[in-house]
Amino acid sequence: MGAVSSTPTQAEPSIEQSSSSIGEKRMTAEEMQLRQIAEIPTYKAPETFDEKLYRKFSKEPLVPIGCLTTAYFLASGIRSFYDRDAIKSQKMMRLRVGAQFGTLLIFIGYAGLNAINFDVAPGYHPKDDKKDRQQ
Repeated sequence: MGAVSSTPTQAEPSIEQSSSSIGEKRMTAEEMQLRQIAEIPTYKAPETFDEKLYRKFSKEPLVPIGCLTTAYFLASGIRSFYDRDAIKSQKMMRLRVGAQFGTLLIFIGYAGLNAINFDVAPGYHPKDDKKDRQQ
């Protein structure tokens, strides 16, 4: 009933504050502002169309190849249609559908491959273990 609990004031720093500030010096307001300025994220220029095209082609090279194959069969089929070669035109249009299906499967495969996590044991690094054993 008569227990009085004292809270630390500015004149009496708590044990936690004094122990943490022993090893560190106090920062001035200017140093705090400089630290905040240093922590501001840097500006990254937006990716141009050419850079994005190169990145996508190098990441998933089979998709553009499938698109070009589909476009070739489409153009060849249309040209055969204008030349009145019905058999070749029908064959090219069937190949175009097959190329579109193949491209779609490749696209789905890349999407699935990016979604699957192959890390069986994420924290396990066997190369690091071998280095530790040698030392």
